[in-house]
Amino acid sequence: MTSIDVELLEGEQLISEANELLYRQVTKHMLDGDKLKTEAFGPSTADREMPSYARSSEVTPQAARDWHTQNAASPSLGVWGVTVGEAIESGRHVVDDSLRPLADNQKRSPGHCFIDFRGLSKPQKRELRARLYFFATDRGELLTTPTLEDGQLFA
Repeated sequence: MTSIDVELLEGEQLISEANELLYRQVTKHMLDGDKLKTEAFGPSTADREMPSYARSSEVTPQAARDWHTQNAASPSLGVWGVTVGEAIESGRHVVDDSLRPLADNQKRSPGHCFIDFRGLSKPQKRELRARLYFFATDRGELLTTPTLEDGQLFA
């Protein structure tokens, strides 16, 4: 896709374990009705070209979904996954930024990482999102249940 020039910040490291699964939380704006959009696997404006994922070596799909629903602006409606190897095969790298210092008002999910979209043209971003979408949809949605609110016993 493109040559990769990696510049890591304090607390960041590349993830090289090709089989590690990366969990992507799907929210309402990532759906067209009940159909998943390819945009779900790329960055939103707020992501600054670094869409959030969570590492399977650090958290379960359910724990990642629960954290997202309890801490993000939009609840997670489901979890989809791509592997580090699939991101690399698509021409990008995956960065674990879980040890990067945070400002006092910031939160970061357990096992946080991102697929690096920085420096890509719009057509390259579309192509990468589509590749990740096909990997994830071939795998299928990962088994989770809706996050329960405090005190709620059943979904």
